[in-house]
Amino acid sequence: MILYDQNYEMIGISSEGLSLFGFLNPEDFFRSCNDISDYFLETSPLYNAKNHYIDLIISQSQSNIQDMQIKLDNGDIMSVKIAVEVVNLKDVNEHYYSVKLLFDGNRLSYVNDKNRWLWDILYISRLDATEFKRRMLEFTQFARQNYEKLYEAKLLLIDANDTIRELAQLATKLKLTEFCEILINIQATSDEQLLNDEFYKYTNFITNIENIIQSEMQ
Repeated sequence: MILYDQNYEMIGISSEGLSLFGFLNPEDFFRSCNDISDYFLETSPLYNAKNHYIDLIISQSQSNIQDMQIKLDNGDIMSVKIAVEVVNLKDVNEHYYSVKLLFDGNRLSYVNDKNRWLWDILYISRLDATEFKRRMLEFTQFARQNYEKLYEAKLLLIDANDTIRELAQLATKLKLTEFCEILINIQATSDEQLLNDEFYKYTNFITNIENIIQSEMQ
């Protein structure tokens, strides 16, 4: 996290931010650059020599979450998600800007496009990576535990609404929209072939989350 005053001047940086940019202390960081936009590639969407990127995000973009590429001093080029939040002060007519760069642990992970959907959910959730992984793995474990119960209930035409509702509530909290759609399809059909197709998607979705966490979010 990088903190700016209302004039877009950097005034603070978190330890995670220092680590991302390869610095051990804030003094070296602030001596090295005037703004993190110094690290933006000129091909990045928020690179603009005339307008500050915070102004571009809060005044012109449809979302305060934007993709960005940065080039570190060691030559590494990294893709990050960058977001801006306005922080209003109590009893003072002033505000600050909190800028967050999404990365996992001390360094940004390179993310394959096919895995970006889960990375996006991590950002939107506002959870740290460790807590996000824990909740996702708890969800996949619960979904696996209920797979046979749900499958048998549907094949035997037994009411499975309670199981579906509980799974849907967990998936909704984690913003797993695609899994909720799978549950809706399972609930809506009794055709065996269609059920098999949806349950195949069910297990693939869970496995995909587990594989992404193991490969991209360690």
